[in-house]
Amino acid sequence: MKHNKNILIPIDFTIESLNTLKFALEENKNEQLTVVLMYATHLSDSITELLFYSQYKIIQKLINQPFKDAINIINNTYESTLQILKIETFHGFHINALKHFLETHHIEMIYIPLNYRLRTNKNSFDPIPMLKKSTFKYKEVSWHTNNTTSHEDELIQLFK
Repeated sequence: MKHNKNILIPIDFTIESLNTLKFALEENKNEQLTVVLMYATHLSDSITELLFYSQYKIIQKLINQPFKDAINIINNTYESTLQILKIETFHGFHINALKHFLETHHIEMIYIPLNYRLRTNKNSFDPIPMLKKSTFKYKEVSWHTNNTTSHEDELIQLFK
């Protein structure tokens, strides 16, 4: 019987950031995984925006078709390992907020890209330095980056 394991992977909604997920799935083929893909974003200062805050709407605005395609391929390729795959937003700036987030999702292992830097914008931030400072176990993952120009090339690179 396979053991259920909860892992976390920080993402930036690019296909390339899913290489860390691919590595984690390959490494844990004999497990049943619940994967939390974490996107770190700032909360608005606007009371109106906070009143109508929707994590779902934020995520839907960020997901593009190539990213959806990559997620679908991953779900199909690793269906025997991947029990649950969910995308969650993280808003904290303090280690205690991160600890609460990780405990809430029962995270046992964090997979962090070693040679890939998450792309951020004015509304997001890179959570990797904070993840490394936490007391949770993490593993740094390295893969060859190809500076591909098309989404098709990125998908091919992801599934080599």
